[in-house]
Amino acid sequence: MQELLDLVDFTEKTKFRSNSLLDAVIQPDSQMGKIYHAIASGCVHSDKDIMALLPEISSESGLMTLKSRLKNRLCDMVFLLDFREEKNPDRQTAFVECTKKWSSAMILISKNIRSVGIKQLENLLRHTLDFEFTELSMNIIRTLQLYFSTSNIDTKKYEKLDALYQEMEETWFAERSAEKLYGDLMMHHVNTRSDKEASSTKALEHFQRIEPDMQRFSSFKVHFFGRLIETLIYDCRNDYHAMEKVCVDAIRFFEGKKYRSEMVQQAFYYNIITCCLYTRQFEKVESYARQIEAVLETNSFNWFRIQEILLITAMHTEKYDAAFDILMKVQANPYLQSQPPQIIEIWKIFEAYVWYLISVKKIDVPENELPATRFKISRFLNEVPLLSKDKGGMNISVLIIQFLFFIANKKVAECENRIDAMNKYCSRYLSDTNSLRSQYFIKMLLQVPQSDFKLKLIHGKTEKYYTLLLNTPWHAVNQHREVEVIPYENLWPIVLESLQYQPASGAGEFIPLYSAQRMSA
Repeated sequence: MQELLDLVDFTEKTKFRSNSLLDAVIQPDSQMGKIYHAIASGCVHSDKDIMALLPEISSESGLMTLKSRLKNRLCDMVFLLDFREEKNPDRQTAFVECTKKWSSAMILISKNIRSVGIKQLENLLRHTLDFEFTELSMNIIRTLQLYFSTSNIDTKKYEKLDALYQEMEETWFAERSAEKLYGDLMMHHVNTRSDKEASSTKALEHFQRIEPDMQRFSSFKVHFFGRLIETLIYDCRNDYHAMEKVCVDAIRFFEGKKYRSEMVQQAFYYNIITCCLYTRQFEKVESYARQIEAVLETNSFNWFRIQEILLITAMHTEKYDAAFDILMKVQANPYLQSQPPQIIEIWKIFEAYVWYLISVKKIDVPENELPATRFKISRFLNEVPLLSKDKGGMNISVLIIQFLFFIANKKVAECENRIDAMNKYCSRYLSDTNSLRSQYFIKMLLQVPQSDFKLKLIHGKTEKYYTLLLNTPWHAVNQHREVEVIPYENLWPIVLESLQYQPASGAGEFIPLYSAQRMSA
């Protein structure tokens, strides 16, 4: 009875009393409602008082049932939570609900309604263990240990909890190690995309450190971060068949859990999509991406990453109108500016390439459908400070798109002023095998102003680089996929097309540069 008295007293002091929630949860004219209001008014303090005041409750067993229901209803109100045990619940949703329930139980304990709060924590611990919420489980165990060693001494429960805590603590250390190893690796990998070989070596070192814990613990976090690190090893080696196998094994491992995790599905299916992209299975890429996109919130980090994949796919399949539509969708998303800086800058680079395609008439958009704020190359260079520092990575894309605009707009002086700097850049940052494609393409671009924009001269000076480019496939080099927003072998004909017509005796002269066979290669 005291627990019910305490809960009613607590409820009366909260906002629930002043709004319609109380009446919605406990109907005033029901038997539970009458018991509640009788306790709240101070008219009753015992079971006998209730039965004397409410003669329609004819038996003690009936009263016990009503009290139990009322207590549960009040607890649900305190928790503001409807925690249901689904057949295959989502882990992230369960985490939010478990955290709320833990907080609510701690509020009850802090308000000296200890017995109710402790019972809630004992029940909650079963769920947190099932969902493998290690840190939350440890917090619950510590609170229960303190209770059973001071307020309500129970040696057996205390010792059982102590053994469980030690087990959880070992798991937590393994989880923290995995999380930190992954975070350290990604901080380097995301911001510096120039050296995939170094990233692969570092990923392998990290994986070797975490692998023993993966064999010892079945913990969600240990395996989630460990398997992500393992995928990065093969991603940076361009071994996409091995990478896909790791992802498939990971999905199978997590499917064996008592719960489902959309985060797992998104992460590993995203990597499978990457494998399909590099192995040129573009139909599979789009199919997988659309499936994942359907379950993503538009404010999520993964939603923007999927849009990256879709835009790159559109660029690689020369569906440039589709790329424009994707860019417009992303820019219209109000959550873009709240994404990490490198994501925002990646989309600035994508925007620049889309506007270049518009400027050379590869994307035909009616004037009234173009954004009110037009793209300016001068402004763009100030909008990508982070990726501009990645000299052997995304800065390549920045330099190339700037030069492409100068060529398209026939800015001869600007092109000539950058020739020496671009040559030095190639020798300093693009001298290894991972950057060969970019090195070849930049040398081809430099021939445009050096040949005075004359197509026949450009043809003679670039044919060898073009052949080398074709013999160095995009997916075979250790270069991050975002560096070539448009594959160079597709981009070069676009550059030439803007120069195809040269004045000759007052007429436009079309000069075919490469054979159809080579162009299709």
